[in-house]
Amino acid sequence: MRGTFARSGLAVLFGLAALPVAAWQQAAPPPAREPQQARIEELWAEPEANRNLLHGVGGPDLAPDPNERYKVREIKLRGFSEGYTVVDSKDREWSTKAPPEGFSEIATSRIHWAVGFHQPPNYLLREWKAEGARAPNPQLPARFREKAPKYHGLEAGGTWSFKDNPFVGTRPLGGLLVLQAIIANPDIKASNNTIYTLTSPAEGASRWYVVRDLGYSLGSSGFNSPRADIEAFERAPFIRSVANGKVQFYFGGQNKGLLKDITVADVQWICQRLAKLTDEQWRDAFRAAAYEPSLAERYIVKLKAKIQEGLAVR
Repeated sequence: MRGTFARSGLAVLFGLAALPVAAWQQAAPPPAREPQQARIEELWAEPEANRNLLHGVGGPDLAPDPNERYKVREIKLRGFSEGYTVVDSKDREWSTKAPPEGFSEIATSRIHWAVGFHQPPNYLLREWKAEGARAPNPQLPARFREKAPKYHGLEAGGTWSFKDNPFVGTRPLGGLLVLQAIIANPDIKASNNTIYTLTSPAEGASRWYVVRDLGYSLGSSGFNSPRADIEAFERAPFIRSVANGKVQFYFGGQNKGLLKDITVADVQWICQRLAKLTDEQWRDAFRAAAYEPSLAERYIVKLKAKIQEGLAVR
């Protein structure tokens, strides 16, 4: 298995004191119920230019130590990719996720954060050691996400749904859904979304609505389809049609109905923001995930083509 990952190239890669949600409402009919009071910054906040996508929101200081010998506390028994809960010598607890989803989750997390959607600190360790692991050391590359990082008291809480949240009818939520089509993430469900609380505000809010589990991305956008698969990603079409201001996508996820009311303005909103990313940021997003440069470039070319397709919709 280890040789297979090396050969494929995988082993080497969101109130009242500020703008209210109502100000971002689209022309679509409002939801039947009164929305909860919330700030749009809890979902999305305008990012500063040129965010560092190599290290992400946590920067280098919060990264796991590749020289540690981690101790396995729990073995992940559910989900597509293998993983562990591990602790280091400083008693920092980490969730790890192995290939292929570990790589795609890091790269797509960086892309979300680059355009202003909140993400927790996460990192990719190319090589690491663990006591109590199933496989001999060194371990396969893995996504590391700390349970309680020293970042504004960030703490994970419950889940949230794309269907029922304070941002239904806003441009950022529409753009977030389009982003899932762009990165080919068909696994859009409440259990993959997390609400974080912070003891001090960061990125404009003390509560974050996060699309966290992104590992199904960068393959084909059909359910039970390949994930983290460059050939499938390159072959997959993006926009099916545009009619009466609504955009239909080639998207076959289990909750594909979430995208049925996406507007031209939603698509252009997210694509305009993605188009502002620099070549260095694109490369760093994939470098953070340990993708080989040649493989990263193929992903970047396809992502940019989708962005241009989105910008052209009318």
